[in-house]
Amino acid sequence: MTVLAIPLGLYFIFLLINSQDEALSEQSKRNLAQIAESDRALSQNLNNNAYVFALGFDVPKEDSPITEGLKRLQQLQSLTVMEKANAKQTASYELPQLPLENCLSQDDFLMACKASLKQENKLKMLLAENRWLIERYQQLLDMSNWQDSTHYNAFINSLPFRSLLAAQKLYFLDVYQNKSSAAPSMTAQAIEQDMMFWQRLSANTHILSSKVLSAGAMSVNMKLGEIMINQLAPEQETVAIPESWQRPMSPQVLSLNNAKLGEWHYFTKITEATQVVDSTTDIAIQAVEFLMLPLMQPQDTANRYAAILLGSKPLEDCQIGLSIDTISQYIFNPIGKIILCSGIPSFESYQASLDSLEQHRASLVLRLEQETTDTN
Repeated sequence: MTVLAIPLGLYFIFLLINSQDEALSEQSKRNLAQIAESDRALSQNLNNNAYVFALGFDVPKEDSPITEGLKRLQQLQSLTVMEKANAKQTASYELPQLPLENCLSQDDFLMACKASLKQENKLKMLLAENRWLIERYQQLLDMSNWQDSTHYNAFINSLPFRSLLAAQKLYFLDVYQNKSSAAPSMTAQAIEQDMMFWQRLSANTHILSSKVLSAGAMSVNMKLGEIMINQLAPEQETVAIPESWQRPMSPQVLSLNNAKLGEWHYFTKITEATQVVDSTTDIAIQAVEFLMLPLMQPQDTANRYAAILLGSKPLEDCQIGLSIDTISQYIFNPIGKIILCSGIPSFESYQASLDSLEQHRASLVLRLEQETTDTN
């Protein structure tokens, strides 16, 4: 009885201390207000919204991306973060085999892609067969508004990434095919329109995976754009450099603030979803969940994560053992604190990849300008 009394006594002390959650912090209030404003803006921008069009981008040729995008958005908003959809996903088209799939990842991508394109004798046929997809992508680029949501579902892709990136490469292959008949300024305009679309997406998206997608697409834009410009005569290269390459990327494009807001919303919804004992699991697991749930304070956890993302609160170290210091540190909201100090992702690698885009842009323009100077 004595052996059982000590842990039971400690547990009931923990229960007493954790009987009431914290109130909303000021940062959590600001986050919720921004999320509400984002949802309001999305509800008012459904028709001319590149986000809705992109949601349905992978539907077959005869279907409407906007119609499918609206359907998927409604489904996304109606589901909880961990809820599986009952409806079947609409069939998508088969992605074409492109001659640029392997060369872009090589160190000397410029020479590798040039060689790959020279060997491609079926390029005209490829572009003709996928003209509808290039035109669909052009429709997407023509949309001047990107307004998405912080809503996320673990079982639904936020965007059809592979289809969007394949269409981007087809778009550039079409530019390459027409380079001899088009003015250098038209090449610059085509590269510019693509870059501005992805910068707009990056600056406004609340979904981390979409932010990562846009970073990859902007890198592809600069690589493929450099290949296109390299095909021109030396005196035409300067004219073909797009304006967006010649100025630094904006802080909004390189910032993770919106994506962090989306991650905070996703995290809070996940913690809410785990506040119920799962009746489908083993009885022993249910018993553990029943005992642990009172020791998780969702609002305190959300407040702490909001402060961590803002940078006003460092991550707490996870201490192991039953020392007085450990118990005192984790006596309130122990489960939430352990999750925060061991289970949330670092944004450093994402920020590093975004910062490298600006370095890529600066070195690219310097290299092109130097090539033009050397030629002259």
